[in-house]
Amino acid sequence: MKRSKTWVVRGDAETPVARVAERTLRKRLETVWSELTAACRPRHDPESVHRLRVATRRTLAALMAFRGLIPSKRREWFEKRLRTIRRAAGDTRDLDVLTVRLSGRSAAGAVSPPRSARADRARGRLVAMLAKRREVSRRPILAVRNELRAGDWAGRVEKLLDDVTASGRDESFASYGRRRFRRLLDRFFLRADRKLKNAADIHRLRIEGKKIRYAVEIFAAVFPEAELAACQAALEELQKTLGEFTDHAAAADRFRRWAREKDVGPDRHALAELRLAEDEQADEARRAFLKWWRPARRRALRRRFERTLRNRRPA
Repeated sequence: MKRSKTWVVRGDAETPVARVAERTLRKRLETVWSELTAACRPRHDPESVHRLRVATRRTLAALMAFRGLIPSKRREWFEKRLRTIRRAAGDTRDLDVLTVRLSGRSAAGAVSPPRSARADRARGRLVAMLAKRREVSRRPILAVRNELRAGDWAGRVEKLLDDVTASGRDESFASYGRRRFRRLLDRFFLRADRKLKNAADIHRLRIEGKKIRYAVEIFAAVFPEAELAACQAALEELQKTLGEFTDHAAAADRFRRWAREKDVGPDRHALAELRLAEDEQADEARRAFLKWWRPARRRALRRRFERTLRNRRPA
């Protein structure tokens, strides 16, 4: 399974789990700080904000994976701050994606809204408005960075890692990983097997899908590579299919909120047109996903994971 070097932690299944946990958490927490620093630079780089959000999600997944090795108060402190970082970066990321969509530049998974004469005239004004809002939206990211620096983020990271090392867990990574991954997998399928009644349910499924993908990365050394790669590919397909719906739904919601603002002026009708186009595309994507996410597909995914759990990675 091909994985980014940013997240790979070297080791084998027989390494004590405390050692693997310490290395994994160190790498991910250091990456969060690095990306947070990059996102605060004066020259705005949309990719740095995207990487920051990904880093927080992967680090939260690692805290969940190794939660039994970390004192609860210490873990909860980091979980709270990581979610704060993710929320601070979320608005900027949404505005970055929307700017790409409105400006007509190509982006992976982005579909430009249908044009009309009125919407075309308004598009330039909306892109200019977005540029201003993007700059304002970055202020919470800088505020969080300053708060964490003043709160001794680096020192707290070292204390957390010391706690992990001092946990005394000499259980092998393989033994721990198989047991812990089973619990995380059961949690994912508890969500996956529920009926998807609305957009919120679909969004929650997407989040749980991301969590189990990140767990696969963490416990990759425990399971056969080929079988785990097949599971990862299936989860990536799920995320891609879900992403079409959530991206359009998020854009439609933002256009709807902007159209209600008092100072929107002559762009109100254009925003309504754009919102309608996104709603239609979201509805189309939702129907396509529900047609694709059949019980047979869920059962096949569960069977694939069950086969993976039964097998050990060759030494």
